Amino acid sequence: MRETESRIEKRTETYPVKGEEITVEAQVAVCEVCGTDMLDVALDDQTLTDAYAIYRSRHGLLQPQEIRAIRSMYGLGQKAFSRLLGWGEVTLARYETGSIQSAAHDQMLRLAQQPANMRQLLERSGERVTQEQRRTVEECLISLSDEHEALLVQEDSAAYAAGKDVKKLGEMMVYFAGQAQTWRTKLNKLLFYADFLHHRRHGRAISGSRYVHMQFGPVPADFYTLQASLVDQAALSEECLDAGDCTGTVFRALRPADTGVFDAQELQTLKDVASKFAHWTASDITAFSHREPAWSETSDRETIPYEYASRLQLD
Repeated sequence: MRETESRIEKRTETYPVKGEEITVEAQVAVCEVCGTDMLDVALDDQTLTDAYAIYRSRHGLLQPQEIRAIRSMYGLGQKAFSRLLGWGEVTLARYETGSIQSAAHDQMLRLAQQPANMRQLLERSGERVTQEQRRTVEECLISLSDEHEALLVQEDSAAYAAGKDVKKLGEMMVYFAGQAQTWRTKLNKLLFYADFLHHRRHGRAISGSRYVHMQFGPVPADFYTLQASLVDQAALSEECLDAGDCTGTVFRALRPADTGVFDAQELQTLKDVASKFAHWTASDITAFSHREPAWSETSDRETIPYEYASRLQLD
């Protein structure tokens, strides 16, 4: 049976959305032989998506990508963030995939976008999520807070490596997540060891990122902001998993790391760190990092000076 050929026509069409008439520029598949409209699910779905986007803009509602960005700010999966907000577990997933949220839910999301409001929500309703998920939100809040930024400014500049390179830090994240699915806690430690080991070997870090003393070990100060950006760019995927006694977020690389941003020495350090910890669990590497003077001799939320690189357990 010969496949019918079609062409795509652009048309101005009007669709009802929640009782309103929304006009969109639609693409329609038309039969080349008889000129009648043909069913094209992908084109029809895109038209509906466009109509919903116009409706949201008209009513000042957040778009799906903006909702995803708010959730990613706090490192939570869809179900966990829904529970924290007091919603049904699938509610947020529906909004992120295109359903139009109510004005009340939109207002809650906008409030949650402000770290001070999220801190209050966590204090009031933190029992709705696991201890691991609560810790993740707390770490994100510290990273996002003005208080933390002020602390970083006050620290002696000698504590940091010169020339922070956010691009390199992002590609380091993609590189390690590309070796195997990687728990958030382990990924943080891999980044720490790569930067500090390279500083020990060559007198400078790969990314130059600041690392902060957190409950489960060192964490890059830029981690959560950069993580959200990489997920939004489809460089990383994130998924909330429950594996027995370990509940948290795992990352997978969706593309190869751009190793061209690293020189030969930096790439070798990344390979060495990946090889060293390839078969370590998140708990193993966390316990190992807690034996580092860089962690044991610094206080909670304190920035870790790169001077500790000379005392690293790795060489």
